Amino acid sequence: MSKNNGSNGNNHNQKLRISKSLKSTNVLARLGQPSQSRRVTTATKAFSPGQSIEQSNGASLKSCEHPYGHFNEDGTEFIVTNPNAPRALDNFLWNDACFSIVQHTAVGCFDYQPGDKEAIQLFTGIGRVCDFDVFGRDHLMNRLIYIRDNDTGAFWNLNWEPICRPSEKFECRQGLGYTILTNTTDGIRARFRIFVPPGNDPVELWDLEIENCHRHVRNLSIFAYVQFQFTFKWGFNGYGDTIYREVHFNHEQNAVVASKHPFRRPHDFLTGFLTSDQPITAFDGSRDAFVGIYGTLKDPFAVKQGRCSNTPGSAEATVGAVQFDFKIKAGETKPLTLVLGATDNEGKIASYRKRYLGHTEAFFAQLVTQNSQMVATNRVKTPDPLFDQMVNVWIKQGANYGSRWCRWGWNGYRDIVQHGLGVSALNPPRARAILLESLRYQFPTGQALRGWNPVDEKPYSDSALWLVFTLCAYLKETGDFALLEEQVPYYGGDTSASVLDHIRTALDFLEKNKGKHGLCLIKFGDWNDSLTGVGKEGRGESVWLSIAYAEAMREMAGLMDFLSRADAQADYSCRREAMMAAINTHAWDGDWYRRCYDDDGHPIGSHENRFARIFMEPQCWALIAGIASPERSRQLIDSCDRLLLTELGYMLLSPSYTELDPAIGRISSMEPGIAENGTIYTHLNIWMILGLLRLGKADKAYDIFKRITPCSFSGPMDPKRNASFLYANCYYGPQHKNRPFEQQFTWITGSYAWLNTVLINEWIGAKAEYNGLRIQPCLPTTWPEASVTRTWRGATYQIRVRNPHGLEKGRVELIVDGKPFPDDFLPAFADGKTHEVIAIILPLAESRVSPKAKGVAGKSLAVVAQRILRKAVR
Repeated sequence: MSKNNGSNGNNHNQKLRISKSLKSTNVLARLGQPSQSRRVTTATKAFSPGQSIEQSNGASLKSCEHPYGHFNEDGTEFIVTNPNAPRALDNFLWNDACFSIVQHTAVGCFDYQPGDKEAIQLFTGIGRVCDFDVFGRDHLMNRLIYIRDNDTGAFWNLNWEPICRPSEKFECRQGLGYTILTNTTDGIRARFRIFVPPGNDPVELWDLEIENCHRHVRNLSIFAYVQFQFTFKWGFNGYGDTIYREVHFNHEQNAVVASKHPFRRPHDFLTGFLTSDQPITAFDGSRDAFVGIYGTLKDPFAVKQGRCSNTPGSAEATVGAVQFDFKIKAGETKPLTLVLGATDNEGKIASYRKRYLGHTEAFFAQLVTQNSQMVATNRVKTPDPLFDQMVNVWIKQGANYGSRWCRWGWNGYRDIVQHGLGVSALNPPRARAILLESLRYQFPTGQALRGWNPVDEKPYSDSALWLVFTLCAYLKETGDFALLEEQVPYYGGDTSASVLDHIRTALDFLEKNKGKHGLCLIKFGDWNDSLTGVGKEGRGESVWLSIAYAEAMREMAGLMDFLSRADAQADYSCRREAMMAAINTHAWDGDWYRRCYDDDGHPIGSHENRFARIFMEPQCWALIAGIASPERSRQLIDSCDRLLLTELGYMLLSPSYTELDPAIGRISSMEPGIAENGTIYTHLNIWMILGLLRLGKADKAYDIFKRITPCSFSGPMDPKRNASFLYANCYYGPQHKNRPFEQQFTWITGSYAWLNTVLINEWIGAKAEYNGLRIQPCLPTTWPEASVTRTWRGATYQIRVRNPHGLEKGRVELIVDGKPFPDDFLPAFADGKTHEVIAIILPLAESRVSPKAKGVAGKSLAVVAQRILRKAVR
């Protein structure tokens, strides 16, 4: 980084600021000896278990703003005002053919996939954190815009980096499907908008505006730079890489064209291009030509000289560098549009030019309309503006991305199926498509693949189980019970079965594959796919999977009851009871539930262990599934608070592994505080929130929500002040050696699916069932009210929750369209109308609704309703 940073590039402390309490706690204390009692040394945590973030600091969340930016008024943009952030504040842009990662300086990467053919990295850039072996920035930068003053020879980046020249003003707006950078330097205001248009074209659209804010004519050159790589994402190897790459200039199409032409290839979609509506003055296709053999992107040779050399690229680091020359009068603005894309034939570039050049505003308007509709769907309003912004905007956006591109385009089975759950109310057709596609990757035995795109046949035991939760959620949202009879082929065979039979087969597989404790076998792993050594000989058992299986039995028993299939309902209920008994007999460790048993029957996640004495997964699922008794629920929550709770939420396990254990597997070889080895997983924390809500503990759930949520700050030393504005897969754990609490993998997390489901269904309490909408809110005691506009089965339910007694949970009584309603279960009106629903939370001991209820003696419920409605209007 340059030492001469301007007002927006100050040298902020790039180390995560850890509270004194975290620094002083010796997390690794006594790791060398197994515990001799059921009490374990308390893990690092910043607050006492019952203390909320706001209480502990005595400060309002509003008083602590993000040091590098802020949300706009409606929360649909995060505006970065200081480019010199300690981590990337990135955005994901996508359509059905491609996705892009765009950091707040516009650098990043671009992937595309032609249909079901092998996916391609058009350019691998910084920000592609799934490329674990990619380091550094200079050789991985793309979307760079250089501005050169040809009269003085001075030049800078619109992006700010890599030159890092101080600017008069820098701003990056990370919006829904777009990124807009604005940089004012040396009297030139430059604006750069990047977006991926809706549809099925693998393109990015770039709109630049260069405005002369000086009083005299400016003679400028604009250089745009990308690095074409064409990396095969599924591992296809055609003997070599760069030896098949070339770049040339197509004068007829005013485009730099790159291609890769190996002798063997998975498909022909290996042509990339960068074209424009303004004449390209010069180009370079060779990185060495543009940068210089001994140069860097901070001082590229072509920009210093003021001219690209028109050098084609051949068998080397191929790039697309294009130059535009402008003379701009005082106060004048020059527009410039570029299209970056991929195709299977250079001749098709003309069709992309015709479709997009001159029409980018129309495509941007389509994108805005699409996302405005998303934001308006199931919209909430609460006393917490950040909660509203996350639920209404960014959680939905993250859920939508996950449902389309999952893990950077790779469909882990459990991941994509959970993402189907996440859009079951937001985009039911996509949830349906995910279910049908996923079933095609299930074996006739009932087990499913580890994932596809590309195919991974590792025998993880949990894959097919997730189908139950997504299927039931979809049916409750839509009433599309015809789906159950659709025929879907099994993977690797000639047989097909109905959707319902696929689900039966999946559950029968788990029922038949149990170990000596009566628990489900873990095979190669379960949700925690780093426990790869536990069941390698086929005898290891998973406590977490057994609990999740018991919850799936409850869901299926409910479905069978609705379908009037009494025998199946009884069977699933019986299975659930048997599994609950096995779990509570063999998996309780005294203060929490164990995680699993290895092939030799040794417990893991037990006080007996040296490392990982407690895991989070079985604790939160024991609450979700109703496995734990009230006393055990209290004990395990207390244990999680003592041993796993940090400033940023609960850790996955504690203490972290620091020595390899072949009986445990991959997780034991990881560095401490990374991935599954002791990070603060967002996924687990939203599961804990769900479990707490089902116990009626909304205040504690709210505390956990604030801890894990970016931009929810406890004070000036909160580690999240150095984080992104979006949820990540996890925060590094406190035992990480040099970056505790840094985010790992923003956007790439299945937690978006659960956040989008739990916070509306279980928190605000508008939960779909098979034949109605159950209104059962669970609110923090500090919330006097909340509301949601819930779209369900052809009607809109405008639900206002009133909490006059400051209860977390209670008896709910409804007023529907101004009239008292007999219970908390609304029918499917399905009339295309909007229905006004007032839900009042009352103490459980209060008598049923009467004309004197709600604390207004002598007033009818209709009068109460009118008074509440008038207040709402005001």
